[in-house]
Amino acid sequence: MKIGKDTQNAARRLFRLCMDGNSVVEDRVRLVARRIVERKPRNYEALLTAFSRMVEYAVKSRTATIRSAVPLTDEERSQIQQKLAAKYGEGLYYHWEVAPELLGGIRIQVGDDVRDGSVRSKIDRLADLARSLSN
Repeated sequence: MKIGKDTQNAARRLFRLCMDGNSVVEDRVRLVARRIVERKPRNYEALLTAFSRMVEYAVKSRTATIRSAVPLTDEERSQIQQKLAAKYGEGLYYHWEVAPELLGGIRIQVGDDVRDGSVRSKIDRLADLARSLSN
């Protein structure tokens, strides 16, 4: 669906109303989406599409996915949250996963930024290096 400039600008203005610093305020998002559907302004489907894409991108870029080989203690989680908040600012959403296939260590992804300190990734890098040297 092609979205016109005016519709894109309107969606951007509505999106900014839903932000509180770096965080998306879910209640405001729901309210804005509900009002768009109720009032049905011209091109409301395109407006709703553009608005929802902006919200989705903002949430994904502010979501920290932390994968660890074993469950983390509350203290470890707190330390990780403090370090991520110092680097990326407040308002991150945290998603914790236990992934035994990592073998050890943790893998942290915030938006497109990935920090992989897992044993699995180190083994894979060594295997790639060994293959490249043997060729």
